[in-house]
Amino acid sequence: MPLGTIRARDIMNENPPFCQPDTPLSEIARRFAEEGLSGLLVVDEDKRLRGVITETDLIDQQRNLHLPTALAIFDMVIPIGEARFERELERLQAMKAEDLVQPEVKTVDADADLGEIATIMSEHGVHHLPVMENGQVIGLISKHDVIRALARH
Repeated sequence: MPLGTIRARDIMNENPPFCQPDTPLSEIARRFAEEGLSGLLVVDEDKRLRGVITETDLIDQQRNLHLPTALAIFDMVIPIGEARFERELERLQAMKAEDLVQPEVKTVDADADLGEIATIMSEHGVHHLPVMENGQVIGLISKHDVIRALARH
């Protein structure tokens, strides 16, 4: 099969991992760890795409978490920043999938060819590309899927 005839539907994961918009961040993190995920689709009850959550999105949520510090003066330890840390921790615990997704998601039609897929991934820095048909998500393509297709052909 020539490279130009390879379509999104040929290389996509037909059963991509997904969650609902109200899935808690703790559940999302657990799934990433236990299932070895690198990306997770967020879809509503009608399988309409709401966004994609990646490992980077999870890590970015932690970068602003300021751990409390302490100042030691003589034999006293004075905590600094505990209230801020507790507020940030409460915020993280209350987050849901819909709080993590980006409003603009690059997608590809099921009949898009491999060149178009690679171009979108490269030009937009996309690692996970939802595959759409009739307004619904029918699959997901990762960079690994593209590389595997190139290696096979």
